[in-house]
Amino acid sequence: MLARRTRLLLLVAFGLAVGFFVLLLRTPPSTNPEQAPPPPVEEPRKPALQADAEGYYVPGYRFTVNRFQFTGFSLHPEALVTFAQTTAGIEQSAGCFEALIRVDTVHLRCDHQAGTVTIDGKFLTRLATHSLDTAVLSAVVTVRTASGEILYSARDSFEWHPGE
Repeated sequence: MLARRTRLLLLVAFGLAVGFFVLLLRTPPSTNPEQAPPPPVEEPRKPALQADAEGYYVPGYRFTVNRFQFTGFSLHPEALVTFAQTTAGIEQSAGCFEALIRVDTVHLRCDHQAGTVTIDGKFLTRLATHSLDTAVLSAVVTVRTASGEILYSARDSFEWHPGE
């Protein structure tokens, strides 16, 4: 009789296990499926800062010192001042040994045959513009001799032209 009860208990336990397993298989899937993560949000493309723009700056007024006419300067990819010989019209660039370029200001110091050129200015606009007739920088341009005598000094506004 004990063996019969044990078998009956095992049979009932087995039946319950099978019933539980069948119930798990027949349970409908969740109505809330796992949601896919949202697509990454693209940050809007930030416009280039004027201080980082590659190109050259053209003065509103071109002046002449020692047979050289000041035609402008560049900040990137390299800080240079450019003068043209008044007789031949050939442009000559000179690298700047001091170049401090910040988001809002510029300080350049460059040696050229015309003299030591210093440009101290402020950007009138933070973001690079493609409007070629808009002044983007206001600066004082000073040209000195090796002995320190000022040959030229004036404030001017500069338009930016993209690099070629």
